[in-house]
Amino acid sequence: MDHEKRNSSSDDESLIKQDEAFKYLKKKNINLTESITDLPSKLKFKIDIRVMTILSAIYFLQFIDKFLLNYAAVMGIKDNLVGNQFNNLSTIFYVAQVAFEAPVCWALQKFPPATTIATCVTLWGIVVACHAACDTYASLMVIRALLGALEAVVVPGLVSISVMWYTKNEQMRRVGVWSVQSGTASIVGGLLSFAFQHVTNARLQSWQIYYLVMGVITFLAGLVTFIVLPNNPMSARFLSEDEKLIVLEHIRENQTGTETKHFKKNQLVELFFKDPHTWPMFFLTVMSMCATGALGTFSVTIISQFGFTSKESALVQMPVGVAVIISILGATYLSSKVGHRTWISISLLVPSIVGYIMLLSLGDNPKNKVGKLLAIYLLQPGTCIISMIFAWNGANTAGYTKKLARNCFTMIGFALGCLIGPQMFRIEDAPNYYPAKIALLVLTSVCIPTCMLIRWISKRQNAKREKKERVEMPCNYEFMDLTDIENPFFRYSY
Repeated sequence: MDHEKRNSSSDDESLIKQDEAFKYLKKKNINLTESITDLPSKLKFKIDIRVMTILSAIYFLQFIDKFLLNYAAVMGIKDNLVGNQFNNLSTIFYVAQVAFEAPVCWALQKFPPATTIATCVTLWGIVVACHAACDTYASLMVIRALLGALEAVVVPGLVSISVMWYTKNEQMRRVGVWSVQSGTASIVGGLLSFAFQHVTNARLQSWQIYYLVMGVITFLAGLVTFIVLPNNPMSARFLSEDEKLIVLEHIRENQTGTETKHFKKNQLVELFFKDPHTWPMFFLTVMSMCATGALGTFSVTIISQFGFTSKESALVQMPVGVAVIISILGATYLSSKVGHRTWISISLLVPSIVGYIMLLSLGDNPKNKVGKLLAIYLLQPGTCIISMIFAWNGANTAGYTKKLARNCFTMIGFALGCLIGPQMFRIEDAPNYYPAKIALLVLTSVCIPTCMLIRWISKRQNAKREKKERVEMPCNYEFMDLTDIENPFFRYSY
C-alpha cells in the first residue's frame, strides 16, 4: 500500500512539472496521433480575431508609448532639460527594462501569461498618463523607469502566446503581423504629434496632452486584454472541446509545447551554458538594436536639422513607418513561404548600410536635404531584423522555462542596444553626429557575419541529429516540456 502511495505521489509530482497541454490530454485520456497541417478556415479566423488583434494592439501601444519621447522632443519637453538629460530619459527606460526582465520571466511562468500581460498594460497606461504631471528632470526619470519596467513583459509575453497557437511557419507571419505595428505606430504617432502641436491649452503643453490621451487609451486596452485574451488554447472559452484538440494537433509539429507552471533550473543552465545559439543571437540583438534606440530617440531631431520645422519633422517621420511595415511584412511573409531566415535577415541589413554611408557622404550641405531624408528611410529595414529574431527564437527554442528565459534574454539584448544607441549621440557632436553614424555603420555591418554564424550552428546541429539512430518516444512527447536539445526529433530553422 505504501509503495502504491509513493508511486501515486511520484506520478502526481511528475505530472505537475509537465506542459499544460500534456496535463489536459492526460486528463481526457487522449493520445494525439493525427497531423493537421491547416486549421479549418473558420477556426483560424476565430483564433486570429481573438488572439492576433489583442497582440497587435499591445505591441502598437507599447511602441508608441515608448517613443512618445521622440515626438515630445519637438513639442516642448526639452524646455525642462539641459545637456544630455534628454538622452538619459531614453537610457533610464532601457536600464529599467533590463533590470525587470528576470522578474517578468518568473511572473510569466508562475502566473497565467495573458493575465500577467493585461496587468502590466493597464498599469503602464496609468504611468503614461502620469508623464503629463512631470515638469522636472527628476520626475521624468522616475516615470520613464517605471514605464520601462512595465513594458518589459511585452515581447516575452507576446512570443510565448504566439507559439501556443501557431505552427513555426504561421508564427513567422503572425509575429510579423504584431511586430509590424511598430511601423503603424510611427505613422500614427507622427500624425498625432502633428495634430497635438496645434492644440493649445493655458495649463498643459501639447506634449503633456499627448501623453495624457495615450495613457487613457492604453489603460482601456489593458482592461480589454483581461476580458478577451485567453491564457492558452486549453482555457480558451471561445473554443469547443473538439476545437481545442484540433489546435493541439495542429501545433504538435512544433515540438515546443504550450506552457508549464514549474520552473526548471536545468533548462536555464542549458540555455546559457549548453546551447550554442544563445550568445551569437544575443550579440546579434544588441548590435542590431543600437540603431533602433538611436533612431527611436533622435530620428525626429535629426530630421529637424535637415531644415524642416517641428511640425514638418513629425510628418516626414511617417514614411519611416511605411518603410518598417514593408520591411517586416515582406521579410516575414517570404520567410514563412520559402524559409531561408538567414538570407532574408541579411537582406534587411544591406539597405541600412547604404543609408549610413549616404548620411556620412552627404555631409551638412543644406542642398542635400532630400538625399539625407532618403538615407533615414533606408536605415529602417535594419531595425526590423528584430522581428526575425523574435520568430527565430520562437521556432528554435523548446522547453517553457528555456523559452521564457530566451525571450527575456533577447529583450535584455534589445534594451542594451537601445540603451547604448542614444548615448552615441553626444551633444558635442551635434548637428551631424559623425562618430555615432560611423559606429552604427560598423555594428550593422558586423551583424551580417553573425547571422552566417547562427546559420552554420543550426545546420551543423541538424546534421548531427540526422546521423543518430532513431529512438522511440512516448505518446504526446511533443507536450512533455522537453527542450530542443533533449528532444532528438527537434530540428532548427535557419
